[in-house]
Amino acid sequence: MVEPVNGYLGAWARVTPEAIVVEQFRDVVPASTWLIDAARTAVESGRALQLVTGARSGLTFPLESLLGDARAGWVVRDESGGYRDGFLGLPLDWNGSRFVPEKSATIPPPRKYSPGSGDLEVRITTPFPAGEPLKLGRSTDIAMRALTGTGPTGWGVAEPVTEPWSVTGISAHCTRRAPASAIVVGDGVTGRLQVSQVDDVVVEDVRLSGPAAGSVDTRRIEDLAAECAGTVRRLVVGAAPGRTQGVRSAIPAPPALPYGVLFGHELVSAVGIAHAHRTPAARVRLLGAGDRKAVWCRFDGGTSAPFEQLTDILHHYATPAGS
Repeated sequence: MVEPVNGYLGAWARVTPEAIVVEQFRDVVPASTWLIDAARTAVESGRALQLVTGARSGLTFPLESLLGDARAGWVVRDESGGYRDGFLGLPLDWNGSRFVPEKSATIPPPRKYSPGSGDLEVRITTPFPAGEPLKLGRSTDIAMRALTGTGPTGWGVAEPVTEPWSVTGISAHCTRRAPASAIVVGDGVTGRLQVSQVDDVVVEDVRLSGPAAGSVDTRRIEDLAAECAGTVRRLVVGAAPGRTQGVRSAIPAPPALPYGVLFGHELVSAVGIAHAHRTPAARVRLLGAGDRKAVWCRFDGGTSAPFEQLTDILHHYATPAGS
């Protein structure tokens, strides 16, 4: 049974026992209030959210991030009338309840992109144990200033954002509603800030897209790693070839190519300085001071591909020191 739905879910939506299907045929589809509500409703009801767009539509980075967190699907309707997965290119069929892969369908190879093309992508995870000052928004401010020279300009619960940048305002919103999320914007940068709590530790997760990877001097990235070294749990920097100016196109693209990863003092303290020095990366630096040393690993210039280096690094830190 397919049930049409009107009201807050948007201009067009249908609900089946398995999915909430919404259509948006815009050039750029943002994380609007009603799409955020649709994603929340889908998760709470045990359904899949499936967003249907045209082949020329793009997704803003906050919406792309939201779909990933909600395990939602992006369904692209081609000009021929067929359907495919917007991220993978896998051909799709409607089975009466939801879009599913065509029988015997295979994922086509993604389009080739030049290394370092697309938007710079940054992810920063910061823990705040009980008793430590809760400085939500600080990582966003540090990252945007390091990468663009200016701080964030605004935030909001949906796109377009409605509030001028305020650490006090975003902290009040996230602590009052935790788990909570907010959309943040700056000069050529957009992203999402999410806050959750595990036991007595508050965790802030910031994901940013932009500016263009090729426009950022590597010294700015080094400065960002150095400034984050004493506080963050992890910093990951990469280049997302399928995204330009914060918008993901409907042309399938490979995942963000990793440039570097910083592991914070929690992990370095657990495995030991000697183990950190042996990290299998092209370039390894210890950053920070005292008992808050972090390890910054850059993947450029190595003998193996960045993804292979990242896999080796993750395996290295899964192996206890001394093993």
